[in-house]
Amino acid sequence: MTMMIASIRQSLARQSTAMNAGGSRTLFARQAAKSALVSNSSIVCAPQSHIAVGSFHTSAPRLEEFTARDGLVDILTREFDEDRENGLAVMPAELKELQTQLAKDWKIVDSDDTGMVRMIKNTPAAGNLKVQLSFHCQDTVEADAPEGEDEEDEEAEEPSLPISFTVLATKAGQSMVIQCMSEEGAAQIQSVAITNTETPEVITANGFISAQTYQGPEFTELAQDLQFSFQSFVEEDLGVNEDVASFIAMYCDYKEQSQYVNFLEQCKKIIS
Repeated sequence: MTMMIASIRQSLARQSTAMNAGGSRTLFARQAAKSALVSNSSIVCAPQSHIAVGSFHTSAPRLEEFTARDGLVDILTREFDEDRENGLAVMPAELKELQTQLAKDWKIVDSDDTGMVRMIKNTPAAGNLKVQLSFHCQDTVEADAPEGEDEEDEEAEEPSLPISFTVLATKAGQSMVIQCMSEEGAAQIQSVAITNTETPEVITANGFISAQTYQGPEFTELAQDLQFSFQSFVEEDLGVNEDVASFIAMYCDYKEQSQYVNFLEQCKKIIS
């Protein structure tokens, strides 16, 4: 019995030792696994610990400020350069030749600061009349399209629009005011009125007489021979002939184009 008890105790002691040894190996394995996990976590997370909070820039690169004024200046410059290159502000040779011819009988008064042009007869007309006329480069009259005109014929050269102008024949403080239209190289009378309350300078500056003044009869309702006589008087005695009518139409076109180029330049100067 004593030997059996001693044998059991030895067996239990060996099991306890084995269990202690196995527990130690298990504990060591757990600690090693934990250490490896911590080590791996450190490896993965380590780079994040070196990232500075403010090192990223999420906003887009800042562009140079470009205002509406800058865009307008660019377009004005483009238009001005193109028109100058195309010679819009240069008087055509044909017009210059006609101007030289008319300068023998007329003094042409023009300025870049205004769209109005005046022509003053160098010598008095018959009856000692002082003759002058005026027109504005934008006083064009819209003409009705001829009946039966093909609307698809858009490439054909557009005819010059009629130009409205005013002729004055002045003597002793009274002025005959003749409203005309330059059409197809001829001066066509639209109306005839008389005034003694407005100076020729005021009338030519405005291009018309005061609305309070009697505007004259309906010209087309006058007797045919009276209309014809007025027409001959304007052309022959006052000197407003075909050359003058053609000059008005051509100069008006040139003047309007040169004023447009000047407009572009002045706009650019103001906003630059």
